[in-house]
Amino acid sequence: MARKPRVNDPGFYHIVNRGVNESVVFSEKEDYFKFMELMLKTKYDYKVTFHAFTILPTHYHILIETHLPNISEAMRFLNSAYAAWYNYKTGRIGHLWKGRFESYMLFDEDHFWKVVKYIERNALALDLVDDITKYEYQSLALRLKKNKFFEIIDDSKILSKPLEEYIEWLKKPLEKHELDEIYKEPKIIKDEDGNIRVIRKKLQDFFNEYKDKKEAIKAAKANGYKYSEIARFLGVSNAYVSKLAKS
Repeated sequence: MARKPRVNDPGFYHIVNRGVNESVVFSEKEDYFKFMELMLKTKYDYKVTFHAFTILPTHYHILIETHLPNISEAMRFLNSAYAAWYNYKTGRIGHLWKGRFESYMLFDEDHFWKVVKYIERNALALDLVDDITKYEYQSLALRLKKNKFFEIIDDSKILSKPLEEYIEWLKKPLEKHELDEIYKEPKIIKDEDGNIRVIRKKLQDFFNEYKDKKEAIKAAKANGYKYSEIARFLGVSNAYVSKLAKS
């Protein structure tokens, strides 16, 4: 399977990184605090906005918004700075993280809020706590405690929801079809000149917009979707889609 092109455009990203071999990378309070301290430095040095996050023993999830084309630089700093500190502290040698980091660009506002809920509910889903308000190392905890790390999220969109309303909203689990959308992202294509284009319009949107299936297929194809992707979405053969579009 071809590796997807790396996008560095300003925008909203769901970032995930895990310890090498799923090893523990946050083992005590000091580790979590150091990572949040580095998040704060990243926020100001790279001019990013952290909207939501959770730091778990073996990995983390972050919903970040970049205002410059610097997602790679910002995350490289955060990951490498923490790895250097943790390795020095523990006397370990070698890579701390499984890889560079996973990044998933978000589609739209609806996708944003689904990912926020997914991130905030992660500790609960992993049975690290039995009450979503009890996990200390996530954005919700900063809203509840307003400690020295609250500054990490003081410009986050999650603050637009009143706290009590936000907590009640988080308590309701995501439905299966919503969970299925978490790791989906806009189609990313690279042209012959090496230029990267992000198609934020979902396939479903074309079929909502055009009543005629043929026109929807042609519009999706013109926007960069392949017949095979359209066929998979519709649950039909590639030949059927190609024939209908050309009829």
